[in-house]
Amino acid sequence: MSFSKISTLVLFSFLVFCSVSWSQQIDSTKSLGPIKIGYVDTARLKEEYKEYATVKAKFEKQLARWQAKADSLQNELLQLQDDLNKKKGLLREDERLRREDEILAKQSEYQEFAQKILGPEGEAAKREFELSKPLIDKINTAIKLVALREGYTYILDTAVGAVLYAPDELDLTDLVLAELNVTK
Repeated sequence: MSFSKISTLVLFSFLVFCSVSWSQQIDSTKSLGPIKIGYVDTARLKEEYKEYATVKAKFEKQLARWQAKADSLQNELLQLQDDLNKKKGLLREDERLRREDEILAKQSEYQEFAQKILGPEGEAAKREFELSKPLIDKINTAIKLVALREGYTYILDTAVGAVLYAPDELDLTDLVLAELNVTK
């Protein structure tokens, strides 16, 4: 899962939680007055929030090293397979079997590495979550601060398709970016 997808999922989950929480407050107090709704574009927040870009670059650098290792293992495997195919007719039976075993071992090593590091629950996904979680928390806090300060009952996210239409004056993305840049 990509950095962006995990971040969006965490943010969307937070917004749903806030909606339910605020909805329960509305039901219990019945005195909040008119409902005020705004929206943010979390994709734009992630692009323009400098700290997020720094963390994303750090993750992508690590991911590139892992991908280079995976590519190296895959190239070794392909080279072994190609070499065997070229010499197959010239090799003794025991040498051919030894090379086939070597290919199977290299294939197993590659698959194990790919699953352990690049798989859906691998090191890359864990590292991405570990790096993005504090920033997602900061973004969520900034959204909540803007909502409370500006008197919004709900803030929706255009990046996850939760808003099909909204006037530009309800876009709070700039306010949230300002809040993020103030709270370091």
